[in-house]
Amino acid sequence: MKRFKANLYSGLITLLPVVITIYILHWIFQLFFKILKTSFVTVAIKKLVLQTGLGQEKDLHIYADFLINILSLLTVIAIIFIVGLAMRMFLFKKIGDAINRLLVKIPLFKQIYTTIGQITSLVLSEKNKTYQKVVLIEYPRKDIYSVGFMTAEENPLIEQYTGEEMCNIFIPTSPNPTSGMFVVVKKSDIKILDIKIDDAVKLIISGGVILPNQLDKKEES
Repeated sequence: MKRFKANLYSGLITLLPVVITIYILHWIFQLFFKILKTSFVTVAIKKLVLQTGLGQEKDLHIYADFLINILSLLTVIAIIFIVGLAMRMFLFKKIGDAINRLLVKIPLFKQIYTTIGQITSLVLSEKNKTYQKVVLIEYPRKDIYSVGFMTAEENPLIEQYTGEEMCNIFIPTSPNPTSGMFVVVKKSDIKILDIKIDDAVKLIISGGVILPNQLDKKEES
């Protein structure tokens, strides 16, 4: 019975992450294509296909429908790319900043727009810009250590009061690393850990169960 339970648990540990990942990805794609199917881009492409004489709407079979979805997806990607390219140009960047300042002045819309913008910037920004280094600091008290991410190597606002070099540190919570505490720590009290940011995120999400690859290799050697 013990061997049966051990094998059952081993199978669950192996299969559950794969099954849950596939399920979540399937749900995301289903939701995306459901939204895409009713978007103005898809409607416009569908009308264009009908106008070319490829068939009546009732005659559109699954392959034509699939082709329309693919064309809609490519069109959306192209629009996003063109907007991104334009925003990197000086003139369009100025226009974009002006529109952004206008949007954040709208009541109610401001809170939602600002929050989504911050989350999007955090998720899509390059990790080396968002989180610079993995650090170890004594927090929340002496002799208790917390793993965090350095977000800035200097903080002039705080340094003018402390007279010392200060660094901005984000200490994520476990198992949800998107929330946590922001603290400002003396540079001399910070220990830089020689591990990748991805490994540190895995360590935090797992509650310390999954150790960084570098530590695993040292233990094996």
